[in-house]
Amino acid sequence: MRIPRSRGAVSGLLLVVLGAVGALAPFIGPAINLTIGPDQTFHMTAGRFWLSLLPGVVVVLGGLMTLTSANRAGAVLGAQIALAGGVWFLVGPTLSHLWTDQTGALGQAGVPAGREARQTLEVLIYFYGIGAAITALAAMALGRLTVRSVRDVEYAAAYAGNDVAGRPRGRRFVRDRDREPVTVGAGRRDEGTVRGPADRIHDDVTLSPQRDEGTVRGPRDRMRDFLNRH
Repeated sequence: MRIPRSRGAVSGLLLVVLGAVGALAPFIGPAINLTIGPDQTFHMTAGRFWLSLLPGVVVVLGGLMTLTSANRAGAVLGAQIALAGGVWFLVGPTLSHLWTDQTGALGQAGVPAGREARQTLEVLIYFYGIGAAITALAAMALGRLTVRSVRDVEYAAAYAGNDVAGRPRGRRFVRDRDREPVTVGAGRRDEGTVRGPADRIHDDVTLSPQRDEGTVRGPRDRMRDFLNRH
């Protein structure tokens, strides 16, 4: 089902920005005196790849899908991908203890540099703060995209050239309860309906119940039919 592109535009844009910050933080952090692990800028390590670059790229990809997709399924998938990347920012450093023997709470990412205040800021910018922001934003975007509102139905119907009920535009539909029956002779006819040959034959038979099939009718026959009806 199609949805307005504006539905996920703001959330998608913010996810792209946050994903880029999370992916580049360990590579440009040492330049601004915020370091976890090696103090060299743009120096690739296994910890920086698995715990920062990879989830950051995943979040950027999900954000772009949410930002540009006009299809509900595609936008929802993008929000889910971004949500997975945000969760990995939160749990990745702890899970990295399963495949590395490095000491410290951040596992393969390394040890934060500086004193307590500086270490706290580094951890928030690299992992926990950025991960929490991405997770919350992706969850809100997912909630908005999964709700099917009246506006979405009207938008999808307008895009397909139909009315809200899904019927093609340009045709007049008259509900049965809106039709006013009109009595014509001994029969009833509904106004607003398209009448065909079968309806006209039915009216003829109803209006002239005494007519004999296969006979040539003259003035006396028509007079007799008139007297019978009245």
